[in-house]
Amino acid sequence: MTYANYLPDELLLEILNHFTAWETVERQTALARFSAVNRQWYDVAIQLLYESPYLFGSAYELFVRTISPSVLARIKPTSLSSLVIRLDLSHIVHQGNKSTTARLLGRTKASLQEFIAPQASFAINCWASLSKCSRLRVLDLSLVSECIDFQSLNQALRQLTDLRELCLPRCSSRYEKSAPSTNLRWPPKLGHLSLSGSVSGSFLWDMRRQPNNFPPTFSSLGISHSPGLDHQGIQSLLCSLGATLTVVQLHDLPAVKQGRLNGVLDWLPSLVSLTVALDYIDMRFGHMPTDFQPARWREAKPLRTLTLVTSGRTGDPSRSFTATDLYAMIDERFLGRLRYLNIAQSTDWANENEGDELGALESLLVEELDKENWLERRWHYEEVPFTEMSRMSYEQWISETATGRKMRPRFKVLKR
Repeated sequence: MTYANYLPDELLLEILNHFTAWETVERQTALARFSAVNRQWYDVAIQLLYESPYLFGSAYELFVRTISPSVLARIKPTSLSSLVIRLDLSHIVHQGNKSTTARLLGRTKASLQEFIAPQASFAINCWASLSKCSRLRVLDLSLVSECIDFQSLNQALRQLTDLRELCLPRCSSRYEKSAPSTNLRWPPKLGHLSLSGSVSGSFLWDMRRQPNNFPPTFSSLGISHSPGLDHQGIQSLLCSLGATLTVVQLHDLPAVKQGRLNGVLDWLPSLVSLTVALDYIDMRFGHMPTDFQPARWREAKPLRTLTLVTSGRTGDPSRSFTATDLYAMIDERFLGRLRYLNIAQSTDWANENEGDELGALESLLVEELDKENWLERRWHYEEVPFTEMSRMSYEQWISETATGRKMRPRFKVLKR
């Protein structure tokens, strides 16, 4: 049997396309072995191998030795550093140190677009290197355990003009108001901000007082792991940003009591995606009028995606928001635009008592509501051309057409 000594690059790239669906570790291992076959295979796969490396244990040490072999920046530069697009150090705890993190940022600054900071090896000496990553789009500091000085962070952010997503650390942070009117400067393309840690006091006040300092692209806000933030602080912040926010996530907020976030749909008139813990809402969630009925479907809230989770706290069971309450909001078309519903398994809605209600919810959302909107050409179906599709049934539309399969609603029970 004879074997081909040469395969066209196009065929090799087609083989590599199959790797994208694999698990991260399996994909990384396969890419490394693929690159070791010969020089041609190396040239084809090396960019994929380094653009988003999975770093843990001894693999991190080898990566550092390759990308940054010396403390001196002029010693043994390597072109591989310019291939790194996503640098995820979330699995690094004891292997690294702060100076190594700063060196890695300095080496990859020309190409880096996403950086997830490590828990223990990120500190003040990393700010200078971070500020030079001019192409950075995602900055995730949520794992950082060392106290962050917001003024130093703000200085670095001013240099990151292409930043789209920012996650602040869960640890405490120092925010010292140096003047009566501290000017918060956010990156000009920022779209998502995740707040956590000690988000309170002067920092929260300055955010509420300067909503116009957020760029026009800002539309998504996450608030979590903030023990000092109560419902009043959250409400005032959301209301000040209500004109622009379309996506909000609220969970792991110990100071927020049951029912205190019932009005979030009123505070945010343009909200299309909401993630909220059941701990903070009750049976009055959404403030649906008692006389609301399907004939008033035009007044439906704009919410399209709802994710319900839990933070592990228990309130008054007689006031809890249940699957039956959500069913009524959809059935009366108060949430008539809802298309994607995610229920965390930890909510216990799938237990013996409410398992039937959960099945009824899925049937109402996936079959009845969407079919009605399709037949009446409502909401997201208004702009769809129905020339040939007008002769189809709804069932044919969602099963036999690519557009129908893409637009159909989704119901999921989240295990994590």
